Amino acid sequence: MQTCVCGSGLPAAQCCWTSRGLHKPALVVDLHNTGVTGARDGCYMKATNGCSDTLSGEHLISESVLGVLAEKEVTVSGLPWLKGQTKTFGFAALTAKCLCTRHNSLLSPIDTAGGKFFEAVQACGTTTSPPSLEYLLSGHDVERWLLRTLAVFGVSRNLAIDGAAIDPELVRRLDIVGSLENPSFWKRPLGLYVLGGRGHRFTQRSDVKMFPLLRRETQEIIGITVDIQGLGLLATDHDVEGAGLDKAFYRPGALVFDMGGVRHRIRLSWEDGISHFDVLLTWSP
Repeated sequence: MQTCVCGSGLPAAQCCWTSRGLHKPALVVDLHNTGVTGARDGCYMKATNGCSDTLSGEHLISESVLGVLAEKEVTVSGLPWLKGQTKTFGFAALTAKCLCTRHNSLLSPIDTAGGKFFEAVQACGTTTSPPSLEYLLSGHDVERWLLRTLAVFGVSRNLAIDGAAIDPELVRRLDIVGSLENPSFWKRPLGLYVLGGRGHRFTQRSDVKMFPLLRRETQEIIGITVDIQGLGLLATDHDVEGAGLDKAFYRPGALVFDMGGVRHRIRLSWEDGISHFDVLLTWSP
């Protein structure tokens, strides 16, 4: 019996196979009913009144993602406190105390989903020989990982332009908790976009770049762009019309990597009732 491509290890018929084909449901995340009561100063989710007593070191980039990029250390640049320098750090150094231990723990499954997505993109974007690779993830979980990353960078004041931190009111302006809890809260234009369009050509890269998307008039942060293997990923709450992103694809049904002699596929499941199209990404040797 065929094993499910979501990576659970279960047969597809007992996992993600449904009457409409393969479908990975979004994770259930409840940040209010946490089993504890309290509002811990320093936790940017304290308004839920579901905090534990202590703060934890939240990774700026999920440890599961860092583990895809490197074994123990990563080279970092662009953070305000680096003052233009490039340095190498162990994973534990890239943390900020801005969540209580309970809320950080409840978001761990979202971190895991982000790690699986990065692992899939890295594998598909670097494997040039058969067999074809296939992955299945919830697109809603990928979106929420992007939002979680945007939140921790923003609240820890690690989003900067020319070394100066920007938009300290990010978490107050955006309903971070509501968006992390409820995938149905995300209505277009809020969501995941793939930049570059169909047939986008990319070259293999070993680095990952992240930077904020700003509203020109106010310099408010409206999204985050992640560049991995030349694939631009965007979570935004701003209308992309006329913003230079008109050709971006909203919530693709799959990312298809054409590696010359083989094609790999990352399927993304959605529960939004709209049509989703595959995006073809072509490798340039």
